[in-house]
Amino acid sequence: MIRTLALMGALAAATAATAREPAPRIAPSLAVQTAEFAPPKVYEPAPGVFSAVGYGIANSIMVVGKTGVVIIDTTDSLDEAKKVWAQFAPHAGGKPIVGVIYTHNHNDHISGAAGFPLARGAKIIAHESLMREAAKWNGVAAPAIAARAARMYGVFLPKGTPDGFVNVGIGPYLSAFSGGGSGGFIAPNTVFKDRLEITLGGETFVLEHAPGETEDQILVWMPGRKILFPGDNIYKAFPNLYTIRGTSYRDPVQWADSLDRMRALKPEVMVPSHTRPLAGAEAIQSTLTNYRDAIRFTHDQTVRWMNQGLTPDEIVEKVKLPAHLAADPYLAEHYGTVEWSVRSVFDGYMGWFGGDPAELSFDAPGARAKEIVALAGGAPQALAAAEKAYADGRWKWAGELSGYVGRADAGLKGAADAVQAKAFRQLGYESVSPNGRNYYLARAAELEKKAPGWTQIVGARQGAQAAGLPASALVATFPVRLNAEKAASAQSAMGLRLAGEGDWTIAVRRGVAETSKGLSAQPPLVVAAAKADWVAALASPQAMSTALQTGKVKIERGDPAALAAFLELFRG
Repeated sequence: MIRTLALMGALAAATAATAREPAPRIAPSLAVQTAEFAPPKVYEPAPGVFSAVGYGIANSIMVVGKTGVVIIDTTDSLDEAKKVWAQFAPHAGGKPIVGVIYTHNHNDHISGAAGFPLARGAKIIAHESLMREAAKWNGVAAPAIAARAARMYGVFLPKGTPDGFVNVGIGPYLSAFSGGGSGGFIAPNTVFKDRLEITLGGETFVLEHAPGETEDQILVWMPGRKILFPGDNIYKAFPNLYTIRGTSYRDPVQWADSLDRMRALKPEVMVPSHTRPLAGAEAIQSTLTNYRDAIRFTHDQTVRWMNQGLTPDEIVEKVKLPAHLAADPYLAEHYGTVEWSVRSVFDGYMGWFGGDPAELSFDAPGARAKEIVALAGGAPQALAAAEKAYADGRWKWAGELSGYVGRADAGLKGAADAVQAKAFRQLGYESVSPNGRNYYLARAAELEKKAPGWTQIVGARQGAQAAGLPASALVATFPVRLNAEKAASAQSAMGLRLAGEGDWTIAVRRGVAETSKGLSAQPPLVVAAAKADWVAALASPQAMSTALQTGKVKIERGDPAALAAFLELFRG
């Protein structure tokens, strides 16, 4: 009876608080940021140089040379690339596209290449590590990256209303989830390590490795015209020294060093791969200097406090940009944030352990949740406390405490999810960074069953994420998909023959999968297919059955039942 009354009280409080929910809103500066790339427009910052801003998240840039056209970055989907080319073509004067330059591996820069009518023999140029980096994010880590990117970019949020999607900070939207996607990627046929000077279309370009937002980042420089294409090492927003969709460590020292090299070039026109071009040597020099100073300040002060023994949570409270940097429009937190960057810098040097021994080993999340709600006098009381925190505008604590309630008491999970969703919504409305806003609002929508969850997102993007990968990267996904519980006593192997891509062996040995090039001695199961057909067939047991019936996948040794049993080890 007592618990029933407590539950009724908690649910009544939840209902009452819903009526007091503050109205949807957009951070004013974030709303203004939309004007940076909307409506979509092609800018000509220098004669023959065109930047398409607002067509998907990333710009595509066209340089019209004396004898041919060069495209720098290709947007995030085939659909957007075709829109861009429709705008570029009248300015190209009928000259052929003789080169494509990828500034780095992110999908919003490489996924639209096939949407441009490339001349036969066109050079596709990138840093030598681009394929390795692309395989990392589109291969072994693709499911997590896809799901978190969908949240961060707000792809399932309502559009055009104050309770939904506004922009993505450095572009209007991510188009890849709406069709096209990574299917337009064309692999590089020309790569370099440190520096490449090349003539394309009658124009001289100098390409240099300039690690920053990515390890494979390059800068593109036209020395005769003093035009700089910095890729994603600068744009009109605080840099994503860490991205909440997930990333390897982005070394701020390397990033600042790359910006210093750009400063030394003394460019007179700068055409970034996000946001508008900038002209004027003095304005560019000032912008580059402030940008590198903000990066170094965040790094240096984080390390300063780290060396004095502070934990990441404590350092976040200490490191704030100097006023002159915080006031620079290029450093408004409309993409990355100082807080996330501080945490990333600490982790880059010290790893996940913040220095407090209490963090070395926690109880399981469910056990911790039960202990925390017990301190409140029980789950109903903890839920009421979460509601009070929400009503008081302490949305961070409301979101955290309601999460403990949901873990600790299954009977209250629905009510706790409702409180957490409301808290996340308010945190999203308050966020200046669209990455934070979108992630909060997307997670709130998932809790309220108004948006696809993790599993649905991963399923929808699985085939697109694998498109364009080399066979080695595709095979490398098998070990990280192995269901160790199902495979605990399994010892089996499958030979995989991919037409024109080589032969591979995937072996399972009591909870561990190992891949190797070539066929091992007489594997009991051997299948053959074209790479694209194999990727499509892996989508589901039904897809594999259809591929076998149509002959797109052939079993050269073994039988369908053996294949189904082997692949089942990699599901779930």
